[in-house]
Amino acid sequence: WMPRNLDHRIEVACPIYDKGIQQEIRDILEIQLRDNVKARIINEPQDNRYRIPSGTRKVQSQVELYKYYQKK
Repeated sequence: WMPRNLDHRIEVACPIYDKGIQQEIRDILEIQLRDNVKARIINEPQDNRYRIPSGTRKVQSQVELYKYYQKK
């Protein structure tokens, strides 16, 4: 187990001009946000509880991303 480096890390942001890459990033984020397997909700008291599935099909983002890139 590796601890997170929260004190000595550098985060960088840059603009993405290529329309194709912009769309790919949107697709990836959409897949990640649909993930509902072992998903957690962090509320105000920081309980970090599992999100209760809403009866929709299970979406595992790692599996869905694998399928997404297989099609490319």
